[in-house]
Amino acid sequence: MEDEFSISEEIVVLSRHVRLTQLRSPMCCRLIPKLRDRLMRSLAEYQVVAGKREIQFCMALEEALNNAFYHGNLELSSKLKEDGSSRFIELAAEREALSPWCERSVQITELVSAFGLWLTIQDSGDGFDVQGVLDRSNDPEMLLASGRGLMLMRAFADEMFYNRAGNELTLVLYADGEDRELPLGTSSSEAERRRVVV
Repeated sequence: MEDEFSISEEIVVLSRHVRLTQLRSPMCCRLIPKLRDRLMRSLAEYQVVAGKREIQFCMALEEALNNAFYHGNLELSSKLKEDGSSRFIELAAEREALSPWCERSVQITELVSAFGLWLTIQDSGDGFDVQGVLDRSNDPEMLLASGRGLMLMRAFADEMFYNRAGNELTLVLYADGEDRELPLGTSSSEAERRRVVV
């Protein structure tokens, strides 16, 4: 039986080789670790990656989920963290119980196979200026609390895409191994040259 603070999960496609799942989490920040752990289990279930890459992707995923819950749905600015006070956490707790924030959700589409993991994480917020934050993250002098998470996600996911509004993020992690998929636009391996896409 589900309560109002349960993560719902609907498996759309399931086989030995691929799984497509839709997950939805209500606006409850304490569900972030549970959601992260559920999504990370897919890496082992489909033998996508292990070891260092798994740990690194876990950090990127946690950052993406935090962004969706805190910055997207609760509309909290990273600047609240910069003064060293507890205002960020206090305001998050307040907003979680208030409308319209408490009525929002985070939706995730997960596609996992032997070739990799594709996660699309969508929050109910208005989004943000993706290009502006990316530009700031390329300038170390301007990089404070805002933008570090995007840098981390870019470093630890093989690919990262935002929609135009900035409220939907797709993280891609390609599988390890000789015949693994490579990020778009790269074809440096012999395996890549031999692969036929049908």
